[in-house]
This record gives sequence, C-alpha cells and structure tokens, in this order.
Amino acid sequence: MNPKLRVTPKSRPTTARTGVRVAAVGAAVLSLALAGCSAAPTPAGGSAGGGALTTNLGFAGTTINRNFNPFALKPTQGTFGFQYEALFDFNILEGGKFTPWLAKKYEWADGGKKITIHLDERANWSDGSKLTADDVVFTLNYVKKNKLPPTWAFDFSKASAPDDHTVEITFDKPAYSKIDSIGGTTPVPEKIWKKKDGAKDTNPNPVGSGPYKLKQYTPQQLTFEARDNYWKQKNVPVKTVKAPIVTQASEVPKLLSGELDWSGAVVPDVKKQYIDRDPKNHHAWYPTYGGQFLFFNHTKKPFDDVHVRKALSLAVDRSQLLNVTNPGMFNTLNLTGLDSKTQGKWIADEYKDAEQPKAELTKALAEFKKAGYTKKNGKLVDGGGKQLSFSIMEVQEWGDAIQFDKVVASQLQKAGIDVNVKPIAAAQIDAKRKSGDFDVTVGGGIYYSTPYNFFKDMLYSENAGIWTNYGHYKSKKADALLKDMASANDDATIKKYSAEFEKIMVDDVPAAPLITIGVSSEYNSKNWTGWPSAKKPYAQPAPWGGGVDAMSILLNLRPAKG
Repeated sequence: MNPKLRVTPKSRPTTARTGVRVAAVGAAVLSLALAGCSAAPTPAGGSAGGGALTTNLGFAGTTINRNFNPFALKPTQGTFGFQYEALFDFNILEGGKFTPWLAKKYEWADGGKKITIHLDERANWSDGSKLTADDVVFTLNYVKKNKLPPTWAFDFSKASAPDDHTVEITFDKPAYSKIDSIGGTTPVPEKIWKKKDGAKDTNPNPVGSGPYKLKQYTPQQLTFEARDNYWKQKNVPVKTVKAPIVTQASEVPKLLSGELDWSGAVVPDVKKQYIDRDPKNHHAWYPTYGGQFLFFNHTKKPFDDVHVRKALSLAVDRSQLLNVTNPGMFNTLNLTGLDSKTQGKWIADEYKDAEQPKAELTKALAEFKKAGYTKKNGKLVDGGGKQLSFSIMEVQEWGDAIQFDKVVASQLQKAGIDVNVKPIAAAQIDAKRKSGDFDVTVGGGIYYSTPYNFFKDMLYSENAGIWTNYGHYKSKKADALLKDMASANDDATIKKYSAEFEKIMVDDVPAAPLITIGVSSEYNSKNWTGWPSAKKPYAQPAPWGGGVDAMSILLNLRPAKG
C-alpha cells in the first residue's frame, strides 16, 4: 500500500505514511468573495506567553465522529501523531532524511529479508506504562491476523521481540521498498487491544504514546491536552490544542481574525488574501510533496497511441498552470514526473534538462501526424475527417480543480482538439477511475524516501485504476523493473533503476507531468514561533496530516514574546 499521504484538495491520492489516512480537506476553493473580507480585531487562538493553539484538522461534514481506532478505515483526525505515534519517518524536504521517533534506528540484514528496529527506551503510554517491543509485535500480528486496513500495513513472515526494546521482522524476499510502511507502523498497547475488536471498536478514550490526550470531545470541536509524562520531551510547549470544525466560508475570516493559528487550506491567491494583510505575522508555505499529472485512459483510443500522448503533453503550457490559483507557490515538473528541486538527486543526467514549461504546438502537431491526425480549418481531424474530441473528468465539488482543468482544456483546444471538462460527483469518481469509464483525468502522485513507491503507484499493472495508475497503464517492462528495484538498497542502485523508469515516463508518456502539488499551510506567528519554512524545512507544515510532521511542529513551537 502507499504509505504516506500529505493531502491538499488537488492531490487526490487517499493513502498515508506514518499511519495517517487523511480525508481531503473539503472542496478546494475557499470562496473568492472572501478576498474582500477585512481583518477584525484579534481574539487570538493562542495567547502570547503560551497556552492554547487553535488549528484546522480538516474535519469533513458538520459533526466530528468520535472514532480514535487507529485500525479504522477512516479514523477521526487527531488519532495519529497526537495520540498514536509512528516508529520513524523520512523528510523528503531534506532529501529523505531519517527522522527517528518511537524507534531510534534500524538496520537491514540477510539481503533485505530481515530488519531490526531499536526502540527508544524512554517511550511510554499515556497511562504511564512502558511501550515495549511486545506492543509493536502484537500490533503487527494483530493487523495481519485480523486483516485490518491501516494504510501502513505490509506483508511480512514473522515479527519477534528478542528484548523489550528490539523488534525483528523477517520477510520471504528483500523488503527494502517497504521501509516507508515499516516506519509508519503505529503501535498500540497490547494489554488494551488484545481485548478489543479492531474492526469495530471506536476507541473513544484512547491510550496512546503521543504528546496529547483527548481532554474534551464535542461534535463541533476536539480539545487535546498536553501530557505531563510525555516521554520524548519533558515540556510540551503547546499545552492545549483546539480543533474545531472550520467551514470553507469561515476559513479565511478565522485566519485573518486570529481565531485560527494554524491551517492547511488551499487559499487562492494566498499572498493577497492572507500574507499581505499582516506580513509580519501571516505566513504561508506550500512545499512540494508530489506532482500533478494528466492521466490518459490507455484502454481507450486514441490514448493507447504513444504519439497522441506525446502530442497532448507537448500541447500543454505548464508555465501558465503555475498561475491558476497561487502564483509563486509551485513549479513545473520534469518530464520524468519527478520534481527537480526535491527529487533532483534521483534524476538521471540525461534527463536533468527534460523540462517543457511552454507549449510546443509545432512539435505536438508533428506527433499527432504520426498518429494519423492533421489540423484542417482549425480542427484536428483523423483520416476520415472526424475531429479529435474528449473530456477531462474532474471532481464536481472541487472548484479549483475544475478551474485548473479548464485552463488545460483551453491549451489543448489551440491544437484544434474539442476538449471539455466533465464534472463527476466525488462519490462516483473512484469507481469511474477503477472501471476506466473516462477519457482523461487529472490527479496527483506523491513522493517518498526513494522513487520506488512513486513509480510503483504510477506504473504498476496491478495498480491499474487505483492509486495513481488512473490511466490503467500496463507494461511488462515496468513490472519487471519494479520487481528488481525492490531489492535495491543503496542510492547508486536505486538511481540506476530510477533512470529506467524515467526513460519510460519520457519515451512512453504513461501520463503527462504538469506541475508540483504542495502541502498547503498557513500560520500566524503572533502567538507562536518556530514554524517550519523553506529555510528550515524540518517538517511538512500542514496540521491535518498528524503523524511525525505535525508533532515535530507542535514540539518545536515556542510562545512568542509579547
């Protein structure tokens, strides 16, 4: 399974690393009418000198479910990180840097068929009892035995605990590629969960290892209180975290008034709407965690023709797409599908300059000609005179996504194609992708500690119609390479295999890379300082992801000096 998700409404994947399964934060566009809102006096969410911090965890709907079961398909936001913690993580903003958490380190043996994980001896549960290797082993076996769906779940042969702080996991074959999922394992206390039904229990009063306990639940707000006995850091600086339901219409006004200290909404023209209202205290950072792609349905003609796919990619003006919702926040993708800034270490030398920011219509028409299409009287037609016509499927509720796709459509229309955007209800979109009931769609692919899982998501035949192989791409070559790459553990070998996948992306164009997608985050430094930034990218900045990132931030914040 895909082990990590950091979601913006444009990202579309629905998976997670660090044990987090995150719901997309509502529809993507906050009302543009909010651009005219003026800032009210500041009843700050937090107070100078410390105390409470108010954040938007992205609750969907009008009520908050009280389900803190970490094995549930959709646990309540605040389950992970706040209360249940991961073993470790990797920060792609710092080149995949290892971030220890419940585990201090790990090492592989037996050619990748065995991993030994060393737990932090200080780790304990919120009831004061020690967190041990037996808890981790129990969790792994509990998920395996009961076929539970946490997104970090992975196949293994055996898990054992040679001592209280050491976990050994063995596999039938090299498992280097599972490292993100292994790190995302979120242990639970055996003494409690051996009596629970992991498939049904809502776990309303969780006992976890995280820095917070649930202080108060209402259908409209969660309130978390810092633990006095938190194992990792004696003093948790943010004593109280309030997480109310925040509607799209209220998001920007609450940010401007100071009612929200920290949010993760995609605010259109965020510089004008938020930053410029108080440049000293208002900040936004949308660092890259994946890419946006135009996915072609390979089961439908003419998208099964590589020349058509190449031509469509050539007809896109990526530089224009950068300015659709938030100018200056994103950048164009390398044609390998990787982002040159955050994934550059993996890009082969021959593809370092594989950039195409501007549309190249002359080249596009030449590729179309190879597929039997020519432009006549402003229309791109086949040999029988029929104009090439198709639709771009998009989530009906995502206004910014529809706006984005309309710009893509207008660019393709310049090549003489009849293109329109076809909105589909969010509840139906996954089924249509899975069945292949569409022409073209736009979606996101996410990056990991190495390119393996990114390319597996995009190109693996068994992922056809799911994850980010929305186009039902199938390639025996790609499948074979994935099988071989799973055994790679050193950077040089990983880069060698990555180059093979990059060649597939450039030559076969399974999907057309567009622009990066970012983890949206807005924060107010009036009450709290120490936030991550482009200069200090110690964590992905959105609150709704929970996990290691959000907790790293909460533990790093300090009260602003009044």
